[in-house]
Amino acid sequence: MMPAVHDVVPPSTIEAEQALLGAILTNPEALDRARDHVRAEDFFEDVHRHIFSVMCERRDAGDAIDWKLMKAVLGDADLGGMTAGAYLARLASEAITVVGAPGYARMIADAARMRTVLETAQAAVARMTDGSVHSPADYATHMIEQLDEVASAGLAEHARRVTLGSSVASVLARVEQTRQGLAPRGAPYGLPKLDTATLGMRPAQFIVLAGRPGMGKSTVALHIALAAARRAGAVGFFSLEMGADELSERVLAAAAYDPRSQEPITYRAIAEARSLSPEAMWRLQEAEKACAEVPLWIEPQSGLTLAQIAARARQMRLRAERRGIPLAAIIIDHIGLIRPSKRYQGNRVQEMTEITTGLKGLAKELGIPVVGLSQLNREVEKRQDKRPQLSDLRESGSIEQDADVVLGLFRQGYYLEHKADRTDDEEILLFNCQNEIEIEILKQRSGPTIRITCFCDVGCNVLAEVAR
Repeated sequence: MMPAVHDVVPPSTIEAEQALLGAILTNPEALDRARDHVRAEDFFEDVHRHIFSVMCERRDAGDAIDWKLMKAVLGDADLGGMTAGAYLARLASEAITVVGAPGYARMIADAARMRTVLETAQAAVARMTDGSVHSPADYATHMIEQLDEVASAGLAEHARRVTLGSSVASVLARVEQTRQGLAPRGAPYGLPKLDTATLGMRPAQFIVLAGRPGMGKSTVALHIALAAARRAGAVGFFSLEMGADELSERVLAAAAYDPRSQEPITYRAIAEARSLSPEAMWRLQEAEKACAEVPLWIEPQSGLTLAQIAARARQMRLRAERRGIPLAAIIIDHIGLIRPSKRYQGNRVQEMTEITTGLKGLAKELGIPVVGLSQLNREVEKRQDKRPQLSDLRESGSIEQDADVVLGLFRQGYYLEHKADRTDDEEILLFNCQNEIEIEILKQRSGPTIRITCFCDVGCNVLAEVAR
């Protein structure tokens, strides 16, 4: 038999409260990381709530948080028969690291929100059983108001309801920081002209990387992933098409690339292995060392649903925060391989609409850019100029509609390589452009649409901007 609502024990995380307070007492920097996630009123124990409040006040005032201060704060508080000194020693023994502070702070805040849910349910039951008659709409309105705050607390800061005044103040503060060179830009694409034109991959953006097969989508995606992981934080790479080994071969080839060497190391050569020289092996070993600390996390399972991708992206964010770094971006190769729900089974246009809308929603929820690779339809092949257009996006206009940025990829060398009976002029053109790729901003909500030309060695998985 289920317990009555009034008999349920309020959720609490006493051990987490003690561990967090102990961490702050040991290293006050833990407080700076925890305050983004927890407030004093979230603590279950009155004495813990009081300690945290004083810690925040002292930190804001620039004063030290030490044992002498805390003993004075505790005073005659009921500590279960323990002295103030003994209780502080216990907190220190339970302490976690500074890096773990955000995780424990979230646990405390989540328990507080669960208590709010329980109290709301208990209050609703009490009102409904007090003998008086109320409108069902009154009950529902009251509960919605109470629970909406709990639901909103789980959103990224940028996605919560704000007033116009606080929003414009936040924008102006960011403008001032940017003018002083203090505000972070979006996660980098790793291509200077593209970063300048777009301000980088900005939080909450859904970015589409589009091209026909053979245009180098995976090469560009891995270049972006590595650039962001090296300079902005952790990157989650959902490889729905290639396995982890195949993807890692490409990363190794890029990391081992040396334009001065007479021996290029392609990812196919890495896969074959037997033809690699001792010098190539040395370069690969050095590349392995360089890659070891890059927070690029590969998720190689195929056939994932949007819900599974979202759940794993949230796990990646928690993992990144435990390591003291942000989750900078997630990349999905490619969105056409995301397994749709059964809601619109058989209607590919509606299925794709559901997926792209969900990816945009995930970007907003996590407050990070989400990059999705997309195939273009075959109409491209019927045109003389095969450069991509927005109308070429495959299967649904929702991709164009939901995307904040669409980047189209084009390699003229690919088409010339596969053309029979090339003329002399085409042979010269192929020689000049076989390692070139064009990246064109086909759509950008808040910026210019430009085209840049890059050096691209697809076999070595290398991309670099061409100076012109």
